[in-house]
Amino acid sequence: GFCRSATHGQGPEHSSARPERFLQLSDDDPELFPPMTAAHQLQTANMAVCNISTPANLFHVLRRQIHRDYRKPLVIMTPKKLLRHPLAVSSMEEFGPGYEFQSIIPETEKLVPPNEVTRLVFCSGQVYYDLFERRKERDIHDVAIVRVEQIAPFPYAAVAEQCQKYPKAEVVWCQEEPQNQGALNFAVLRINVCLQDGRRCSHASRESSASPATGSPYVHEFERNLLLNAALRIHD
Repeated sequence: GFCRSATHGQGPEHSSARPERFLQLSDDDPELFPPMTAAHQLQTANMAVCNISTPANLFHVLRRQIHRDYRKPLVIMTPKKLLRHPLAVSSMEEFGPGYEFQSIIPETEKLVPPNEVTRLVFCSGQVYYDLFERRKERDIHDVAIVRVEQIAPFPYAAVAEQCQKYPKAEVVWCQEEPQNQGALNFAVLRINVCLQDGRRCSHASRESSASPATGSPYVHEFERNLLLNAALRIHD
């Protein structure tokens, strides 16, 4: 099946793959929790859009694309930053038997008990590592970070499971792109469908912009700090 690997990474001179445009092409229903398995949902969708954060998960999504018995387009956002990021690594074991593509990657660190977590942050792609490092710097243990690796078709069941796991947490979608770009408008609608207890998903992002980047490293870093602090609820 067709596979497009699109350069996408937020920086002062940003190479945007325009994920919002590919997501607009998805036939995923934003108001319906699909009454089917994730495998059936993938088979009936017209395409898949992913933003991968680990080498092993990239390997497994490409392997899935080749080995399944039907053909659908696959679009992968490919952040240049993760090619050399020291935390974006996988063990050799993760490429072998017993492992498969993960549509979401749950929290990997030891935090407070789930019912004491105050904030649940969903994100996708390289911004995860910025969030991870900022949380570690500030010694925060009550904020869970979940990576949505496959944005379309949206992994409703897996996301709903994470929302139920942290029943008292405020739910946030965090992205590095401006508010009117990226996966924000696509993801927030669907996360709200997954929330069955009255909670609503807010967001942390750059302000809406006609351009994907500022062109200034100083403004870029200022905006980056603002969105990370907003996502993790850090008040400086």
